[in-house]
Amino acid sequence: MNFPDQPLLPRTAGGDLRRVGVEIEFGALPLKDAAQIVQRLFGGQIREAERFYWQVEETKYGTFSLELDSQYAHGEGKLPEGAAEEGLDPLVAKLQQNTREVIGEISKVVVPNEITCPPVPYTALGEIDELTGALAAAGAEDTKGSPFYAFGLQLNPEVAEEGADYILNHLRAFCLLRDWLRAEIDVDRLRQFLPFADPFQPDYVKRILDPAYAPDLPELIEDYLAANPTRNRELDMLPLFAYLDEPRVSRRIGDALVKARPTFHYRLPDSRLGQHPAPVTREWRRWLAVEHLAGDEKNLRALARRYLRETPPPESWAKICAAFIEKGEAA
Repeated sequence: MNFPDQPLLPRTAGGDLRRVGVEIEFGALPLKDAAQIVQRLFGGQIREAERFYWQVEETKYGTFSLELDSQYAHGEGKLPEGAAEEGLDPLVAKLQQNTREVIGEISKVVVPNEITCPPVPYTALGEIDELTGALAAAGAEDTKGSPFYAFGLQLNPEVAEEGADYILNHLRAFCLLRDWLRAEIDVDRLRQFLPFADPFQPDYVKRILDPAYAPDLPELIEDYLAANPTRNRELDMLPLFAYLDEPRVSRRIGDALVKARPTFHYRLPDSRLGQHPAPVTREWRRWLAVEHLAGDEKNLRALARRYLRETPPPESWAKICAAFIEKGEAA
């Protein structure tokens, strides 16, 4: 398979090398041990904010956050500054803390630990691969470690531009390639069943693929919010849209977990820490197929026309897209 190895647009509009944030889910390895691995590879200082939330600060790239990926297991240590529980009776506060710890202990069986890496230049993603390898060598388990695991490896590629055409073309390219991506990744069955990375609904896909659809940025965001009022999409656009128009997103989406940032939030890949020497780079190159199609107006339009004309089943469309990626030309 001929995967791209470089983005079409390697720099932001400001001229900086584009960066990628990576979120790594895993099980079996304690957060403290994972924090020590991060420190060994990237330097910095380890801080235990609370029992299920650690940070490695002042590394070469910034702060790595490590946590049990369940909001119910966290307390004040993870709340924004000024949002701590104030005015509680000491006994009530202690009961709340103990409840969180019990939930955290139970959750460790099936809820992943997660490392949220600071954004790194895309040219440095090999260093994050070294982290995944070190985690696996220390005993961390990935998606295939248990039938009950549904762990993901999420990428947050920084956008090169912020205009409606650029964003829409990436949405179109992703929707056209999603069946191929799912087949290529061989997404874990439990992750397909659970609502962590749901596909876009057919009506929305058809709407954005229509060549007559040419929204400005407010309309693009409004249409997306109306059709996708959730973070749980295989390509979650809420962080980018909140960055571009936070009041509009806040009015429609009452989710405190939406974090505004100038990135695509690509949630589809499985966490496969020990099954490939470079799992992060592999998923980055798959993502780059989306970026290359988004920048190829001729083939983007040709594939969209064919999809709208035929509306083929996912397996057939995945093969059509595989042939396109191999040849670089839409049939």
